Amino acid sequence: MASRSLMLSTLLLFLSTFALSIPLQTQTCPKTFDGRIPQNFTKQTFTTAQNPFNPKYVLGHNQTWDQVIDFPDVPSSIFDSEAGTKPVEVELTDASVFVSGSEGRETALRRAELLVNNKNQTVSGKVTWMFSMRTSPSPSLALNLSHEYLLAFHEAQDFQADFWSLKVGLPMQEALRGPNGEVLYLQGYKWAQPMQTYFMAPFTRNVWHNFGLYLDFVDNKMQIAYSTGAEKLEIVTPLLANNISGTPPTTLGETHFGLQKRPVGANITNFLFNGFQPEGIRERLVVGGVLQFLLWVASASRLV
Repeated sequence: MASRSLMLSTLLLFLSTFALSIPLQTQTCPKTFDGRIPQNFTKQTFTTAQNPFNPKYVLGHNQTWDQVIDFPDVPSSIFDSEAGTKPVEVELTDASVFVSGSEGRETALRRAELLVNNKNQTVSGKVTWMFSMRTSPSPSLALNLSHEYLLAFHEAQDFQADFWSLKVGLPMQEALRGPNGEVLYLQGYKWAQPMQTYFMAPFTRNVWHNFGLYLDFVDNKMQIAYSTGAEKLEIVTPLLANNISGTPPTTLGETHFGLQKRPVGANITNFLFNGFQPEGIRERLVVGGVLQFLLWVASASRLV
């Protein structure tokens, strides 16, 4: 089987022929959600209704957001720079064990996820997510990339599927594991046979990784734009057919940004309770400039 590095090189060669630069002036676009964090926000603000994300979820049992987040000293992401807002850093520890209303205590996962829920306008129609992610400025708080992490994903309303997911680290299933985990990869519908990987890029440390993700819930299509640092987004895929709306009751749902660390030695059907997680962890991810607006990334001329 070809190595992950060879697969990545081949995919990036294909995508380089498709790149199309996108101007960025999101202030003028009609927004369906704005999760950019004002400069005057404190950790305690995240526990209140002023938090643009859910002020209670998704965290370890009895944790609160002021215990989990920080405001790192890093350059602004491209989406924060234009608004004068700031990034937020989320942390995983041994206490990051979520208790789900449907599954109970998810003992094999570690979770700290900014949640956009009960906002149907963000998971219907034709919309585009913009967000940035980067490693922690502190090397001692690095991710353990021998594990699979979900950094962003759209979860179904019945919590039984992910319609798309941005991941990093070695895939949980051994047959797919490559030589190292320093690769970002964006995958499609969780239960597709086989699951599709639509985009891959090196997870370069200490730089922003910027994404634009167009979602057409009407026709079940999506498209990806990407850049690093302060560079403009580039469209890096054609329009992609992907099940992003499901069938009732899985339609709509919610979107997560942050860290979900999956265990080693589990599979897609048993990872909530099976597999290995190390003890004594402190791992962080920086999230910047999360927003969504009514726009079609598929046509760069319409991204004004």
